[in-house]
Amino acid sequence: QTFANISTGGSIDVNFGSDNKPMGTGSWNLEYKFLSFASAGVKLSGQSNFENTFALTPTAFARLYPFSGAFVEVNIGGKFNWINKSLKKNLTMGGSVGWRITSGHTYIEPKFSFDYAFGSKEPFTWSGGVGAGYSF
Repeated sequence: QTFANISTGGSIDVNFGSDNKPMGTGSWNLEYKFLSFASAGVKLSGQSNFENTFALTPTAFARLYPFSGAFVEVNIGGKFNWINKSLKKNLTMGGSVGWRITSGHTYIEPKFSFDYAFGSKEPFTWSGGVGAGYSF
């Protein structure tokens, strides 16, 4: 990728919480790469167990690309959980590690992520998935 570009994309993940019950996760992100090895952006994720739980998580993130497509990401945001039709709000922090594989302006990203929701009954979540997108 070239210096100073904008990328947008999405991802699909399988997410496990502290109770080890899987949830499907989908996200959309917008990223600005301001240095050849660093970027910042925003992400909006939605999660559901397709029974009684839905979560919406808007976050801001920063990434480092230490070498050839590998990345390390940290994020902070809010988590809005609807569990049995009751809303719970938490501050969340986390991170991801993965690999951005580019071909022209498109990319795919296999990744592993973890999050901690402060004050939550089940604060830890981790997920694995793949993202894809386009760089301008």
